[in-house]
This record gives sequence, C-alpha cells and structure tokens, in this order.
Amino acid sequence: MDAGAAGRIAPLNGELTLSFLTRIAARYHLGLRDLLAAITETDGRQNVAGMLHLDSEIHLNAQARARVSTLCHVPQHVLEQALPAWTREEPSGKYGSSPVGRLMRGEEVVAAWGPTCPACTSARTGRDVPARRYLAPEQRVCARHRYWLLYLPATNGLPVPLSCCPEVIEAQRRHVRLLHRSPAAAPHVFEVARAVTGSWWEQPWPDEEQQWPARLEATRPIEADPGWWKVAARDLITYPETVAVARVLANPRSQQHTLTQTRGHLPYRLGEIPALLAELADHLHRPWLARHLADVTHGPLFTWAHSCVRTRAAPTPAAQRTLWKVHSSHRPRPLSDLLPQPPSADGTTPAPQPKPAKRLRGHSLQAEHAFERSLTHAHVYHQQHGHLAVPKEDAPDGYPLGGWLSGLRTRHTRMPAHQAAALHALYPWWNAPWSTLWQRTWHQARAHTGAHGPLQSARGFPTTSYSLGEWLYLQCTRYPALHPEQQRLLTQIGITAAAAVAARPRRRNMRAGAEEALAHARSYTAEHGHLAQVSTTTVHHGYPLGRWLAGQRSQQQRRVLSPERQEALHAIDSWWCPPWNLRWQRHYYRARDAAAGLVLQPENGFAHLNDSVAADWLWRQCARYDELHPEQRQLLTDIGITTETARTARERARTAPRTPARPPAPETKEKTSQAEKGADPAASTGQRHTRRTAEPKRPREPRSRLGHRPDLRPGFETSLAHARAWHAEHGHLAAPRDTRHDGYPLGWWLFSQRNRAKQRARDRLPPSPHLTELTAIDPWWNPPWKTEWQRNYYRARNHVESGRPFDPAARIPAPSTVLGTWITRACLTYHQLHPDQQQLLAALGITAQTADQWPPSPRPQPHPEALQHARAWAARHGHLCPPIKTVHNGFPLGAWLDRQRQLAKKRSSPSPTQQTLATIDPWWNPPWPILWQRAYHHAQADPRHPAARHWAQSQRRTWPLLHPDQQHLLTRIDIAPPT
Repeated sequence: MDAGAAGRIAPLNGELTLSFLTRIAARYHLGLRDLLAAITETDGRQNVAGMLHLDSEIHLNAQARARVSTLCHVPQHVLEQALPAWTREEPSGKYGSSPVGRLMRGEEVVAAWGPTCPACTSARTGRDVPARRYLAPEQRVCARHRYWLLYLPATNGLPVPLSCCPEVIEAQRRHVRLLHRSPAAAPHVFEVARAVTGSWWEQPWPDEEQQWPARLEATRPIEADPGWWKVAARDLITYPETVAVARVLANPRSQQHTLTQTRGHLPYRLGEIPALLAELADHLHRPWLARHLADVTHGPLFTWAHSCVRTRAAPTPAAQRTLWKVHSSHRPRPLSDLLPQPPSADGTTPAPQPKPAKRLRGHSLQAEHAFERSLTHAHVYHQQHGHLAVPKEDAPDGYPLGGWLSGLRTRHTRMPAHQAAALHALYPWWNAPWSTLWQRTWHQARAHTGAHGPLQSARGFPTTSYSLGEWLYLQCTRYPALHPEQQRLLTQIGITAAAAVAARPRRRNMRAGAEEALAHARSYTAEHGHLAQVSTTTVHHGYPLGRWLAGQRSQQQRRVLSPERQEALHAIDSWWCPPWNLRWQRHYYRARDAAAGLVLQPENGFAHLNDSVAADWLWRQCARYDELHPEQRQLLTDIGITTETARTARERARTAPRTPARPPAPETKEKTSQAEKGADPAASTGQRHTRRTAEPKRPREPRSRLGHRPDLRPGFETSLAHARAWHAEHGHLAAPRDTRHDGYPLGWWLFSQRNRAKQRARDRLPPSPHLTELTAIDPWWNPPWKTEWQRNYYRARNHVESGRPFDPAARIPAPSTVLGTWITRACLTYHQLHPDQQQLLAALGITAQTADQWPPSPRPQPHPEALQHARAWAARHGHLCPPIKTVHNGFPLGAWLDRQRQLAKKRSSPSPTQQTLATIDPWWNPPWPILWQRAYHHAQADPRHPAARHWAQSQRRTWPLLHPDQQHLLTRIDIAPPT
C-alpha cells in the first residue's frame, strides 16, 4: 500500500482511535477489516484480539502505531496529542513482538464518547464521513450548529438537531460557566445532579410534568419508536434540569440553608429542608416539585442532604469528597442494559438474542436472595411486635435479624431503591436517625396510651411505670432539641410542646418500694430460711433483692438506717446484717443443716457428718473458739459446739490424726469483699505459722496415679453422661469448644480432657484409664489432628448418609461451597495427611486416585495492564512512588501500587507481579515510609525548590538515624552527612 496515495489524513481532537482508522480506510477506499489486517499482519497472520462492532475502540502497540503513522502521514507525537487512547495501553499478541491491536467496547471499559457534529467534521476534513470523539458532559452540545451529540450503543452515535430546544443550548452555556467557577468540583457536582434527575426519570412522571414530554416529542426522529426514544434520549431530555440541579447543589448558600434547617439533625425526609426544595422548584420552573419531594426518604438527593449534615462536623477535604460521591446503586443504568435493539431500515425490530442474566449495577443476585429471606423474617417480627426497632444483638427464631437491620441502617443511603422502598412500606421508621431504644420505648408508651388513656404530663405520668414515666419526662425536658420527626411522634401520644412545658417529674413512692422489697425478703426467707445467702447479684422473682439488701446493709454499717427498717428486717431474719462477715454466717447455716438431728462427735473430727466442708469449718471454729465473738459462740452452742466440745476437738487434734470425712456436698462459690474478711474474727488473718499451729493438718486422701481422685469421680460421671447424650444425638464427640449440652459446658470439658491426654503423652506417661470410657463412646474423640478437620469430616459423612449428591471426582459439592472447600483442601493435601485420615476419607469415596485428579492452585500471574501503566509512569518520572490518588490514563495506578505494597507485607516471598515491579523500580516498596521516598524523588527532580532544600537539611540533621540504603540514596543526589 502506498503511504502517500491518500495524502495527509489528520485526526480530530479527542477522536477515538478506531474512528480515525475508519476515516483512513475510507480515504484508501478500503474496508475497516482490511485496514486492520494491513496494520497488524505479520507473515500472513492477523494479530487483532476482540470483536469488531460499530461502537468499539482499539488499542495498538508501538509497532502498529508506527504503521498507522506511516499510512496517515502524521507524526506520532501529533497523534498522541489528538487521540486520547493512542498510548493508553500496550496490548501483547500471540506472535511475539509483531504489531498488535485489541478491540474493546462497552461503557465500563471505554470512556464516554459520542458522534462528532456533521457540520464541524465536514469543515474540518472536507468530507462527509462520520466520526466519533471522547466527549465530556459539557461537550455534548454543538452550540454553533445546534446539535446534541447522542451516544447510542451498537451504533456510531446520533446527532440530534436542537432547533426546537433552545433551553438545552442555554443549559450548556451555564454548565461551562459552572466549570469555570469551580473546575475541580464541578464534574463531581454534575454527576450527583445527573443521578438526581436520573432517579426522577425512572419514576412515573406526575401529571404536572409537561416539559419533558414536549421536549421528548420535539427531538424524536420521525422513524424512531417512542418507547425506544424515551430510553435513548434520557441524558438529552434531562440535561437542562441536571445543570440547574448542579448549580443549586454547588451553591454554598444552599448547603448552609440545609445545615440551618436541619439544626444538626440527620434528616429523615426531604420535607425537613423546605428551603432546598423551594430553590430547586424555582430553578427548575416547577412549582409543584417541592410538594412531590417532601416525603422522599431515599435516593441521591436525600443522600446528598444526609452527607451535607454529616460533613459539617468534619469540614476536611476527605469529608467534602464524600459529599460529591455517588454510590453505584444511585447511578443511572447504562443504556446498553436498558436500550432495546434499534429498529432496522424496514421498520421491524429484530428478534432479541438470548443473553445470560446480567447483574444489575449496584446489585448482586446473591444479595437479592439474602435480602428477600431477611425481609421474610422482618415481616414475621413486625406482625408480632408492630415495629422493626430490633436490638442489634437479638436473633428471633435463631435468625440474626437485629444485626441485619443494624447493618442496613449504617448504609441505608447506599441501598438500592427497591430494597429501601420494601422496608419503608413495611415499617416507615426502620432507619430513623435516632436510636432503636428510643423507638421501642415510644411504642411502649403508645401501647400504654391505648390501654390506659391519655398521658397526664402535668401530674408526672401517674399511670405509667416508674421507668416509662422517667423516660417520658426526659423527652419533655429535651423537647426543643429533639428531631422534628421525634416531636411529631410524641405528638401522636399526646405530648405536644405545651404539654412538654407543663410536664412534672415522675415521683417514685418510696414507701411502696420499701414494702415491695420487704415482701421479697420475706418470700426469700420462707424459701431458704435466712437472708445470709443473698449476694449483690441475687434476683428474686425478677426483683433485684441482692442490690437492695446490700444498700440496707451499707446503711446499717454506717448507722444511718431508720429504726423502723431495722425492726422490719430483724423480724424477717435476726442475723440479716451480722457484725461479722456474711461468709461466716453462710457457713454456719450450712453446718447447722448438716448437724440437724445428730449428736456432734468432736473426738473423730466430725467425720460422721455428710458434708466434709461443714466438718472442716466446724473443726476450724473449734480451733479458734477463744477468738470468736460472744454471739458467734452462742450460735455455735445452739448446734452443739460448746466450750467443752471445742476443747475436746483441740485435744484430739494433738493426739490422733483425723479420719477422712465423706465427700463434700456441692457448694456454691461466693465472693467475699475485703471489708467482710476484715470483719470476721474467725477468718485467717494471722501469719502462716500461726494458722499452721491453730489448724492441725489433715492427712491427704489417697489418689490414683492414672485416673481421677475418688472424690472427683461423681463429676466425671456427670460429664460422661452429657458426652453420651451428645454422641447419641450427633454421632461424634468433635464438639466445638463453646458447646453447651442442657446447660453443661461439654465443649470446654472435652477440650480439657484432650489437653490432659496430650500432656500425658508428651510426658511419656501411660493414658489415664478413665479416658478409655470416652474412647468407647467415640474412637476419634481425641484425634492426632485438629478437631476442626474431624468436625468437617462428620459434616461430609452426614451429607453422604442423608442421600444428597456427593461425587468428589465430579466436584460435587461445588468447590465454592463450604463443604466443597474442605473436600478440595483435603484432596490437594491428601498425601500429607495422617494414614488414619486417609482411611476416613476412603469411607467417603476420596482415595489417592481421586485426589490426584485435583490440579494444584494456579500461581497468580502479573497484571499486564497495570504493569504497562507502571512502566509508562516510571519511564516518564523515573520512579514508582506516585501519590495514592494518581490516575494514569484512566487507570488508578497509585491505589493499585499501594495495594501491591500491602499484599507484599503479608507474603513471605514476592509474587510474580511484585518481582516485575522490582525490575522496573528497585525502590517501589522500600523498608521505610513511602512518603520519605516521594520526598527523595522530589528533591532529586527539583533540588532548588524551597521544600526540597528544607527536606535535605532535615536529612543531614538526622543522618545517623537513617537506614544505610537511605544514606546511599542521599549521596547519589549530593546530600552528604554534616562534617
């Protein structure tokens, strides 16, 4: 092909590379496919990847770009300036270093484009050949020739005449002025405004809307179907309103009005910001719009108002960026997802081709199914309770509904519209900007109002309970600072602004409260015989008796308790607050019960008692009898411990060893404060040798060297019974550590038994005989591998025994499931497993032959596109330390490199991608902070800059603290240590 046959073919500014190639092919009277073959052909083979469509774009490597430059007779640096995608990517081909081209299409991989203005193209090229350009939103309008440059997928675009729509051209001028005023923020403001008008477009239009239907009909081509055109012309029809909304949102006055009217509260509905709605209605020339938007509780405009209030507390650049962030669920759907096939030339629409289900933007099928399941549980809860103010930790019917709703409330502004609408229809206050506790208490107050009539705030809410009355009075005191919607809810139960001013506090009847507490104390004494067993945490029939009695004892010790209360408590239990500690009193009552009906025998160490703990306690009281309080001696005399009895016990301790007592009865462990210990004259307060002198040693009971002590055997039998019951129910003893069977901590007990067995094995001791009983229940109760593996094995066994599909060779269950993941890991590590594990797997049909069919996990390969951007950045700047927000030709290079550094910290050896990055820049991931490396490169590029000079001086001052490699790098740019 003669390079100069068609003369010089210049590109248009911002033109797509494939559009430029199409014009070159037309000048050479060739088809586009023939031109692509000529550009990429090597030895008769074409090297073009991808499918060619009308809306495609192409990326060329250096060899192919050189051929195109030769064909059009334009230097490559001119083409690079004119064509945005000219050097965006270096595609790699199948045939070595030959010319390569890669075709790509779609709104998610190709930047926004549109057709060029026909008149401008003819004037620029001298030919009526269509072309396509990358277009920003403000470049969609050709004001000179009055065209809207409409993007249509699967076509070359469509220039739409705007002779009947002068408001679109005027909106474009206002858009440009907005960009001049705020060049950095205006593009993001326009995206928020586009999401707002896009949400209005997708909703049914109200009857008052007249401008959009008229504009839609005025711009529709004659042959276009009205339904198809309504979808295709969305951005054109809404453009004037989008610009108007952007101007309102970008106005600082609108933001200030939003903050003022919300009074710092997060909005619940847009009706709380009437100034913003009025301004929007005025700029859009739609007086009815404020009324339609007042009840909106979700969507991009509500999200913007919500973020505007949140960013007031943190007016930082990062917070301002969140103000103009549009979540994917609020972005308008791509036209390629919505647009039906355009009509053909004969007016018929081709039959749609079957396509796989496509995931909606901002949605996922799995998340939709999970939402539906959770919504079913929410329906059930709402039917039972009448609201969705579920506590975060609640899980009704075993489903974590509280946690699910709590997660939705934290991200309710980012939810898809249909999900938010479903929850709002079920319960309007599901995401109220106040606590769920407030909402639950409000429902309680509403139920009380329905049952007992109106609330009487001026009388202190006498018909309510104390806690509810206090809450209502608290709301009255805070009424002016409450959220407007909270005030409206309180009005529904009769608490208006006037009623809040007249409210009086809820006065608690102290006499009635004391009578209730004394009644519980009498009931407790009737059940247990005394009040000594009441601790601080004791709750009797729902009443905190322990806390109340602790307060009464404290007042008694401080001598401030009223005589009437002392007399009432003394009538219930004369020793309710003894002058010694309660621990002594509790032991006394235990010893009294053990000695009831028996004659005490101090000569044999009280061995005839059925309670060894009580016998030991009586022995200690005899040893310290002379130190006891007189009233304590009187109490001991009542159960048979007299002065002669105590003397006999002490004499017997000096002459003969004590006989072992019977096993102790179960005893509840009580905590005793330091004050109680100090108040007990019988407590062990002396030095150790004094205690040994006063308390004679008792001979130790015989123990089994291999098993449990005889006195611990009953506890072991109890645990063994729970283990048998668990095995009968589940078929194994591989219970998790937190397992409780009928309230018994079986998981912890099995865990301790395994640890003891392993410790004996490490000490080379024979196994305990009692553990053979566990082996008889489950031979694999203590396997030499992890119990988690054993639990997964039993899950797989239950899966097979239930008759569900199971074929490891055919990847059933799928590796994406939990059970399939365990099978995959077991097959990949089959030859490293214990022989007994392999034998267990063979029972499931997993053999060595099955495991050998599983391929090893593929090693991750380098990211070619990202590495290409990294090479281009390093070639231009000399390093790979860009800021994290750096975007190189549309690729987020800074964020990608930061993620690679984070991954490198977690790996023991570098990945192939990280090895390639090290060849590009050895210091791409230095062992010191990356900020230091960026400052180093800045000082290397511009050493005369004041910041660079100041940084160099600081490095000289801290030279001894630097890394040796840092010092070496500094010497390369003439920064030496101070002399």
